[in-house]
Amino acid sequence: MQRMMIVDDEPNILDGLYEFFVKADFKDLEIIKVHSADHAIDWLNTVKIDIVLSDICMPGMDGMALIQEIVDRWPRCKVILLTGHNEFDFAHQAIRNPCVVDYLLKTEGMDKIRAAVELTLEKISSEEDYFYKSQWLRDKLPRALPQLQQQLLHDILRRTERIDRQSLQVEFDAIQLPFKADGSVLPIILRMEAWRNYETASDRSLIRYAVANIAEELLSDKVEVKAVDLDPGTIACFVQPKSESVSSIKEEELWLKTLRFVHGTMESVQQACGKCLQLSVSIIASDQEVHWHELNYALNRLRLAIFDSPGLGMEKLLRINTKEVGPSPGSMHNRNATAELLLDYLKQRLLEGDLDWGTSFRKWVELSGEGGPEDPFLRLRLMSGISNTLLQTLQELGLTEKAHSGMNLSRMLYFNINTHWSDVISFYHTFFEWIISNRSATYKHDESNILSMIHQYIKSHLADDLSLTRIAQEVSLNPSYLSRWYKRTTGKGISDYILEKKVELSKELLLGTALKMHEISGQLGFSDQHYFFRFFKKTVGCTPQEYREQKRG
Repeated sequence: MQRMMIVDDEPNILDGLYEFFVKADFKDLEIIKVHSADHAIDWLNTVKIDIVLSDICMPGMDGMALIQEIVDRWPRCKVILLTGHNEFDFAHQAIRNPCVVDYLLKTEGMDKIRAAVELTLEKISSEEDYFYKSQWLRDKLPRALPQLQQQLLHDILRRTERIDRQSLQVEFDAIQLPFKADGSVLPIILRMEAWRNYETASDRSLIRYAVANIAEELLSDKVEVKAVDLDPGTIACFVQPKSESVSSIKEEELWLKTLRFVHGTMESVQQACGKCLQLSVSIIASDQEVHWHELNYALNRLRLAIFDSPGLGMEKLLRINTKEVGPSPGSMHNRNATAELLLDYLKQRLLEGDLDWGTSFRKWVELSGEGGPEDPFLRLRLMSGISNTLLQTLQELGLTEKAHSGMNLSRMLYFNINTHWSDVISFYHTFFEWIISNRSATYKHDESNILSMIHQYIKSHLADDLSLTRIAQEVSLNPSYLSRWYKRTTGKGISDYILEKKVELSKELLLGTALKMHEISGQLGFSDQHYFFRFFKKTVGCTPQEYREQKRG
């Protein structure tokens, strides 16, 4: 959204320009009108202004002095100067200032002024295009690409529903990831088993980077590969066949060759990490490719395989069928790790308001067994995990106080290893249902409150500044977002609501008071009663005086 401020000390001209540009309906252009340079500076101190359409000759501070104030605050702001006189000195000074894009006589007419504003908007757009597409993409994007790529792949891991392939491909292309959204992907886990002398967080961060580079270097001979950090001790690699190979042979045969190459290279990656970094690394790879929306589950199966196989802490080299129904909770390590992952899923779904939260909870219950684990330490650990999940979820959703008053939250303090497991399950299931219900109600209540605050502010300030920026400040929202949200929520623009309220109040004042027209005009925020007349006649179909006489008659 762009913001244009019109500055003129003559009410007729100011209202005329304002009305003209509001009617012109420029897309995403907010119009602000001010009657003096001092008032303009108040706005310049509050929000960023993109275009200033200003009179030159004004009492106090003239337009030339205002230009310097603008440049000091917003160097990229464009200024269009208006004057009623063809004054060479002013024009000469204006042209020499880089922020002045045009110098117009008021007598040249509205079409000329509109054309100047349109050209200025195009200039701003072209400058932004150059800055972002040329300078930023050329100089800064290459340095930001690794981080952007990691963020996207982490985001994909959080997606459990089917992914729109076309949209995903656009995301891949935008940050130069060489993957194909309509193809499958092979997940691999690299886990640091013995850090040796790498003790500090910065040292370990550098070593993870080195391990990722080794894996990418050795695998990239035959495949497209990208490595990302999953946690401080684990790296994930995502692998696809190189795109130029896809058309030459059948996909099934291509994946057979890819799997053979990747699985055969895993040992070389381990040897290189040991030789170059003196680091012990376990590698666990999927036995088959998976779809992008299955990636999260497949990676978690690989992570659990570390605990499920003997020799924890040793340098493992495993291939796992990630499409099996699920891991067997054979060892305590496995059960603990599985429980933590299921609780992570549960928390994420509760935070998102996903009604499928019950699936994760049910799996956690199945893992614990009908009567709970017999091992008291495992029992205690599972209870601690689910209680932490509940408390963290309440805190992040801002529902802790409500839970204290509306639910018996303190009951969980009395749970211990002797508590009937069915009571534990029932308590948490009821509480999670309550969270989903109140999360939805809280968000709806918040939106209703914001809408109420906006409407109340508008009705109470019809004589004052009702720009989108000012209203947005009242509810602490971005003006562009507020405009879109309001229209989506109510079905009409915020300016339409302001118009309705001004019409309602004008009718009330015309029929319920003996106020004169200029007094009513002032209470509606019009600096000129003629502007009020035009507004009323256009909206109602008759002049204010005619309306008063007709209704009273």
